[in-house]
Amino acid sequence: MATPEKATTPLGAMGVLEPRQLKPDSAETERILTVLDETITKLEMTRLIPRITGSLERFARMLGPEITASLLEHQKLSNEMQHLLASPGAQETMRAREQRLKCSLRHILRLLLANPLLCQGLKYQVQMDRKDKMIEDLKTTMENLAKDRKAEIQQMKKEGAKQREEEVKAAQGRCARLQEDVQRLRVQFSALVEEHRASELLLRKRKCRTEEEIENWIQKYDTDMAAKQATFEAIHAVYTEEKAQLAQLMEKHALLLQEYSQIEEERKMLKQKEEEELQEQARRNRAATRIQAAWRGYVVRSFFKAKLKKARAKAKGKGGKK
Repeated sequence: MATPEKATTPLGAMGVLEPRQLKPDSAETERILTVLDETITKLEMTRLIPRITGSLERFARMLGPEITASLLEHQKLSNEMQHLLASPGAQETMRAREQRLKCSLRHILRLLLANPLLCQGLKYQVQMDRKDKMIEDLKTTMENLAKDRKAEIQQMKKEGAKQREEEVKAAQGRCARLQEDVQRLRVQFSALVEEHRASELLLRKRKCRTEEEIENWIQKYDTDMAAKQATFEAIHAVYTEEKAQLAQLMEKHALLLQEYSQIEEERKMLKQKEEEELQEQARRNRAATRIQAAWRGYVVRSFFKAKLKKARAKAKGKGGKK
């Protein structure tokens, strides 16, 4: 059966399926790569067959009568197979048609692959056919959009005119109601003006009292700030003196810290030296112990060796007398 047009191979898989990039190291590998090359070529041509049969009149002269007739027969079998798939039952007929469809596909692939130049030309033409179809589809879409836009504009004009009439009537009614509201609001405004004038007079009096209080607070603030400034200057003088004393103390502290570090370093060196001397003394003690043990062993062996020698000599003297 024909392969769907939109079937694609992932980029990672294409990298794996590129046998020409591999370096064969044996005859068996060469044969495998050859089979993979042929399989990929067949798959590519199988993908092109539905597009070629869709525009068979365009490719008929390039294909020749034999391949054209085979493609027509293959298209007929494909249509019959699709009809059988849509109809329930007829399993035996479907299997027979499917076998015929497979044989037809293999026959077409043999005819196409026998002419490599024809395969390359078909690939190029199919790509051009796809671009031309895309351009035609875009043109048709643009024309349809223009027609739809024109109809929408006419509809919008009609709806706009109708809405405008309704809005004019509604506006006239609102104008009448607004005039009544304006008259009523004028009366309310006059009453509010009188009320606000009385309130304004009261607020002016409060404002005068508030300004006097603010002036008194400002004077008190200035007096307090002068006193605080004097206090601040006195504290700042004390702070400056203490800061100088602190700097002197920090210098002394740094010197003392340096001396302390030197003393600590000397203590560490003395302690390390004592530890090294103790380790050396222990090593010497162990060596002396081992030497004494070796000497005792030597003395014991010498004693027993001399005693054994005397015993043998005595035994030998007794044997001679017998």
